[in-house]
Amino acid sequence: MIKVRINEGELKSIAKSFKKLITRNHKKAMLKAAATGLNRIQKRTSMSLDINEQPFRPLSEGYQAYRFKRRNQMGKKSTLIFSGRMRKSMQFSTRGQDGIIYFDSRREAEKAAMNSKIRPFFGLNRGDERAVRQAYFEGLRL
Repeated sequence: MIKVRINEGELKSIAKSFKKLITRNHKKAMLKAAATGLNRIQKRTSMSLDINEQPFRPLSEGYQAYRFKRRNQMGKKSTLIFSGRMRKSMQFSTRGQDGIIYFDSRREAEKAAMNSKIRPFFGLNRGDERAVRQAYFEGLRL
């Protein structure tokens, strides 16, 4: 059995050092966590999966026909991603102490809100939250 004795002064010193370490690394860790969240949303969306990792509801027949016609005119293969602007608009950053994932274009944010009602994609599920939490703690380097 090992006994360790720490007096009150030493304990306060350890706590102060720990607080400095967390404060110094917090922003970097939060950026890493937000980037992880954004990557997971984009990867899931590119695989045509919603926030619950279920396949997206199909597009309406009228919209499918419109997209097929437009993409053929543009010489592109018909896919879920039409122009790519909404995806490119997704960004991550920090605001205060928090990490945020957002759209840097008002128009793309409005499209995302409309699409998310039918095909929820913008958010984190439990698996995503675990990955984000792990990225944050790895970023702290405790």
